[in-house]
Amino acid sequence: MAGVSTGAYRLLARRFGAALVYTEMISSHGVVQDSQRTIALLSFTPDERPLAIQLFGANPEVMHRAAAIVSEFAPDLIDLNLGCPVRKVVTRNGGAAILKDLGLAREVISAAVAGSRVPVTVKLRSGWDEQTKIYIEAGQVAQEAGASAIALHARTRSGLYGGKADWDDIRRLKEAVSIPVIGNGDITCGEDARRMIDQTGCDAVMVGRAAMGNPWIFREINHFLETGRTLPPPPPEEKAALIREHARLLEIAHGEHRAILMMRGVLSRYSRGWIGGAELRRKMVRMETGDDLTALLDQYLALNNQSAATEH
Repeated sequence: MAGVSTGAYRLLARRFGAALVYTEMISSHGVVQDSQRTIALLSFTPDERPLAIQLFGANPEVMHRAAAIVSEFAPDLIDLNLGCPVRKVVTRNGGAAILKDLGLAREVISAAVAGSRVPVTVKLRSGWDEQTKIYIEAGQVAQEAGASAIALHARTRSGLYGGKADWDDIRRLKEAVSIPVIGNGDITCGEDARRMIDQTGCDAVMVGRAAMGNPWIFREINHFLETGRTLPPPPPEEKAALIREHARLLEIAHGEHRAILMMRGVLSRYSRGWIGGAELRRKMVRMETGDDLTALLDQYLALNNQSAATEH
């Protein structure tokens, strides 16, 4: 979720009903070294609460110090990412790489708990690969080390984001620990969330990739869990208005030029499934001003209006 879970997006996710939002994954070393870019990632607004600051790292001493520093920012939680599969993270023994050394994992989690003044949670994958699925042992280690909850992405590191998440892993972990378990993997709609809760007994569900360019998913999930009914997708006018709001929030935080550059990537996610999406995406990568964004959204709405008129 790097580059996705920005402050602007977190505000929108909360607005549409996300119960808890997370910062982008932040290096514990960067925090301790007082990196300006890293420290900027720690900032958030009251409207984003409840919020977890997510850290990664494999050095217990550094993690202890980072957790203490992060506590000064008063998040609601500190979350330790022991599940990221990205090469540049695991080659530094971070993310899912720690699952190959549960002794180190215990030390890292214990250090964070000792350094933090807020609850510490842990994000896991099922294991490094299908032959070494150690999520139950890892979950028990996290619990014994003082973690307050565990989120399990029910894939191994080698599985990356392919195939199907094995929700039975979430069920087995829930049965093996006494702290709350959050299920993650293949939640794309309210019906998925309901099925995961029913199949696994998990205490909550976590949405990642399906929320990219789709903050409405939180509203849809909550509605389905409450009523058993599926909401219709938001109309083009609502989508365009929200994209403008997303850009406005980014501009407040970063200025117009930087905000529009960031919106290039943001729009590529919002535009999945759009009529004329391929042509619009070619224009997105050349956006430089707010006027360029307005013109592109006007074209998007015009294409949808033409399509609707043709259907009628």
